Amino acid sequence: MKKVLIITYYWPPAGGGGVQRWLKFVKYLPQLGYKPVVVVPENADYPTNDETLLSDIPKEAEIIRIPIWEPYRLFKFITGKKENEKVNTGFLFDDGKKGVLERISLWLRGNVLIPDPRVFWVRPVVKKLSRKIDEINPEVIVTTGPPHSVHLIGLKLKQRKKVKWIADFRDPWSTIDYLDFFNLSKFARNQQKRLERKVLQESDLVLSVSENWKKELQELGAKNISVITNGYDESDFADYQKVHSDKFIFTYTGLITSLRNPKKLWELLEELLETNPKIAAKFELRLIGNIDLQVIKGIESKKRLSSKLNYMGYLNHREVLKAYSESSILLLLINQSDNALGHIPGKLFEYLAAQTPVLALGEKNGDVGRILKETGNGRIFVEAEQAEITTFIEECYESAVSIENSTIKMFSRKELTRTLIAEIEKL
Repeated sequence: MKKVLIITYYWPPAGGGGVQRWLKFVKYLPQLGYKPVVVVPENADYPTNDETLLSDIPKEAEIIRIPIWEPYRLFKFITGKKENEKVNTGFLFDDGKKGVLERISLWLRGNVLIPDPRVFWVRPVVKKLSRKIDEINPEVIVTTGPPHSVHLIGLKLKQRKKVKWIADFRDPWSTIDYLDFFNLSKFARNQQKRLERKVLQESDLVLSVSENWKKELQELGAKNISVITNGYDESDFADYQKVHSDKFIFTYTGLITSLRNPKKLWELLEELLETNPKIAAKFELRLIGNIDLQVIKGIESKKRLSSKLNYMGYLNHREVLKAYSESSILLLLINQSDNALGHIPGKLFEYLAAQTPVLALGEKNGDVGRILKETGNGRIFVEAEQAEITTFIEECYESAVSIENSTIKMFSRKELTRTLIAEIEKL
């Protein structure tokens, strides 16, 4: 089989959204005539683990593990955290109550570790692959970020070996919102932009996950760029069946930091429970994933909503699918940032496959709004549309429908892998 060399930081047993995109491509590449050779860290410090994802790795895949040194281990030592304690970077920016050591650590993260803390993995990977790449003889090299330091591996291999190289951007780089929390110097900001521009210009193809982010990357210097969205795996839903119960379950899965806390929605739900006794009798708010303590405390401060809260914590992927099947509404939160129009959370596509109405909060004219309109699987609102959101929730309660939609098949992981192969063969 032809070979594709894929370099990724996130790989099982890592959990969360970052691992799914290339795990699923790897799963289906052998079925379509390509052997994946995947380079991953040997001892990465992932914020979440999900052992169930290991079963998606096909027997044809060759996995090359290269050791990585993780600066977050030093961060935990400096800040007094336990060695086995997980560090989720999203929570480092919350509530502003930072000690001196944490503030120094954040400054170092933004101004010294450029483009990100995984930059120490670049040199050992380039060194090893420079020796092995002729033996592997791939049709193309793929690097996927974040962490965007992985793209520097592709850049150096391209310069040394003259191979075809695809740079896959799952998120923005120099324009991503969280960089603002590191107090970047002008020099550090310019370094991020310089490295990004070099990757965009020297790669043979840039992949984006959304149309709006494609436009942004073109403006930043991408010369050849295509969109392949994230998706859902039909095999995950092979035995999926909606569960019909007496409960009216309002579910969110994923990460919520205090910066992304939909406070007006919690207020709306509190009022709805007061004014609509039928919904109040059956309502349950399920939060699944890593939820900031300040978010939980805010919900618990509300008399009615607090009694309906079921915080389930982090669940593995199979357990999340079960939660989808039991849900009446699935909540999707879009980042409130300058480039939010292109933000499509990966779980949107699983939400679409879950046959459950989606309530999204974010910019209406972005990619999420377009997809929901095209598929008819839900609605997107800005938080200020309190009356409209209430009406949507009440309609979902009254109708209690399961949504089955053939148009979402364009987002199946196998079909998206066909699209990836078409892009590879163009090169």
